[in-house]
Amino acid sequence: MREVTFFWKRANVGHFVSGPLTEVFQSIHFISYARRVPKDIRCIIKGHFQPGMGPEDIKQIGFLELLEVLMKPEHDGDGTIMLARVTHPAANMSARTNGTSAVPGACYLDGEGITYTIQGPPLSLRLLSGFLRMIAKPDRTSARSVKYTINEENGALSKKQVKLAKFAYDRGYFDTPKRIRIAELAQELGLARATISEHMARIESAIMDDMFSSFSDVYIPPDTLRKLLEVAVDDLDEAKTKNLDAFHSVMKQIRASLQDEMDLMAEEDIDMEQYMEESMRAHKENISFIDDQIGSKNSGINQL
Repeated sequence: MREVTFFWKRANVGHFVSGPLTEVFQSIHFISYARRVPKDIRCIIKGHFQPGMGPEDIKQIGFLELLEVLMKPEHDGDGTIMLARVTHPAANMSARTNGTSAVPGACYLDGEGITYTIQGPPLSLRLLSGFLRMIAKPDRTSARSVKYTINEENGALSKKQVKLAKFAYDRGYFDTPKRIRIAELAQELGLARATISEHMARIESAIMDDMFSSFSDVYIPPDTLRKLLEVAVDDLDEAKTKNLDAFHSVMKQIRASLQDEMDLMAEEDIDMEQYMEESMRAHKENISFIDDQIGSKNSGINQL
């Protein structure tokens, strides 16, 4: 399991969330999910409103619908506990992605900006990270390994792996040149050579992934992005609450990101190889698809 934290400065929150989020709220904290399936994600949140603002002003914010006020503040400084429906394309995508979920207590808006922390398998997180980057590139991204095991610290390696790695290190397996080979390690440990070889490969892979696996600049192939865009459109068409302005805002952000990516490709001082030409063509098709959604054509979402 991996955990990735994305951060957008308060000044850039509008790129990620449509509507006057920071004008309505001083702060918001995600407490827990109440229901979580695509197109119907309900969360319990605690919010502190700006002066003169209240629960009735949430309707101004794209992708956030107030369902019920669960607890009103009893004293000055207390927050309002609310049940809300979240319809942001990124939240829907996370609900569709196997094993990823937001972390209670680690997703919030405060005086600095939005912090959004999700956990899940690396491949699923990379897909979601790439989609988030297309909507609004985070100002900061960090990642760490997470383990859910009894009496073991969170880290890239298990206790058994650390023990084997230390054994191999002490005997010079990681020296250059190596002072001991896999076969000799296996003989000392009384295990099969293939077993030790497999364990060492997993250890090295885990360490490299923990050190260098990046979630800050994940590239999504054009055909994969097209599928994600189509899913986002389908989710909107089937959603109980449709906020076209908010949806169009996100699509425009993705369009701008695609155009920036194409501009960078065009500026490369190298010959355009076939795969780059194919990427450019596919990106242009994706931009046309987005234009269909936010333009005047008779697409499904414009017939509401």
